[in-house]
Amino acid sequence: MAIERQPKPEAPEMRTRSSDVFLGRQPIVDRERRVAGYELLFRSSAGAAEARVSDDARATAQVVARAFHDIGIRTVVGNSRAFINLDAESLLSGMVEALPRDQVVLEILETVDIDEHIVRRCRTLKAKGYRLALDDFTRYSEAHEPLLEIIDVVKIDVLQLDDASLSRLVRRLKLWPAALLAEKVDTAQRLRRCLALGFDLYQGFFFGRPAVLGA
Repeated sequence: MAIERQPKPEAPEMRTRSSDVFLGRQPIVDRERRVAGYELLFRSSAGAAEARVSDDARATAQVVARAFHDIGIRTVVGNSRAFINLDAESLLSGMVEALPRDQVVLEILETVDIDEHIVRRCRTLKAKGYRLALDDFTRYSEAHEPLLEIIDVVKIDVLQLDDASLSRLVRRLKLWPAALLAEKVDTAQRLRRCLALGFDLYQGFFFGRPAVLGA
């Protein structure tokens, strides 16, 4: 799910501690509506309906600290996997290897430029047993093909595509081994359409808005 970006805050706001951060959690379900995981989202307050992020790497670090150290990942997601948003800086950092590979899916944000360095990093993480996802995928490109060989989940933003474009994209991606996740499913009609196209996983307001977790 895309993170909304705002202008960079002043220095006092940048010193936010993990204990001042609230954690958003939105379910990801399979075709039988069983919970398959949760996307973890940065929230600056208990009442925040969406993220307000000026620094993706900092937001990721705070989400990880909140979920894994302050609250506890079992409390946050139970036996499911946590989908963690990663920008390029976070993906390339040593923080990633500190995450338990059996409890997370590393979700590569759509803002990451796919180059040889990123592909090598993803191959290294995959070899170490991490599961990988591509976020907000709306357009097929040959640049993605080296990643599609190893990616576990492709999240498609179904609100950004008309029916014909969505059908073409799904057909193209089904040539690769990744599971397909319909993102931003908001109505029963859209769900039926995605089920008919053969999506494996689903996320969106139809199944639940992000729940905000405190201490």
